[in-house]
Amino acid sequence: MRPTTTVPYAVRPSHAEPHPPRADAPLRHAGRRAAAGAAVLLAVISLGACSSDDPTLGDLPTDVASARPTISADEAKFVLAAEKLGATVTGATVDDDIQTGTTTCWVLRTGGVTLDEVAVDEDDKPLPNTGDALRTKQLMAAGIQTFCPDHDDQIALLKLP
Repeated sequence: MRPTTTVPYAVRPSHAEPHPPRADAPLRHAGRRAAAGAAVLLAVISLGACSSDDPTLGDLPTDVASARPTISADEAKFVLAAEKLGATVTGATVDDDIQTGTTTCWVLRTGGVTLDEVAVDEDDKPLPNTGDALRTKQLMAAGIQTFCPDHDDQIALLKLP
């Protein structure tokens, strides 16, 4: 038997002999599975344990919960606020939708602009209350409600239906 040198996180050459199995290998693998399961459980508990008003994964659309199993309480509140305003958030759109909400707040906090100056098309005309433009305005409003409620007075500037 040829001696092998092991370096943590290194790939052994294909000609090297495998390490003999350790007696505690099944326990180490079971421990990893238990730790991973505990991490998921902790994320679910922490999402619901922040306060009685915080949503849980069960409150979200199933595809959103599957796409973002570690979604924060604020992000989950955003999804629910957007849906209440009429914008459907899906597993495929949740990342971009959350980014729309957080970016809206960032612009209001740092840009020295008002929401009616932000919610415009390429011709600087106010976004209409139809199609994707309406959805964008709904996401902006949900973002303000959730991520920067100190700017909630600006939601009226969107002139949502």
